Amino acid sequence: MLVLTRRIGESLFIFPSKDLDPNTTVSELFGDEPIRITLTRVNGNQSRLGIVAPDELTIAREEVA
Repeated sequence: MLVLTRRIGESLFIFPSKDLDPNTTVSELFGDEPIRITLTRVNGNQSRLGIVAPDELTIAREEVA
């Protein structure tokens, strides 16, 4: 699980990895499991999100992407 802290108005992006075969189907990518995002903590104006996604996806903070 990847855990990221986001403040009000901040975003994150989930997109295919550059190494992903472009012929990969959605069902092959996800199998039987969707992306799971869990709110793990709220502290003032900050929230911590836990993200479980296939390795073939890249998850990036808006300021890094």
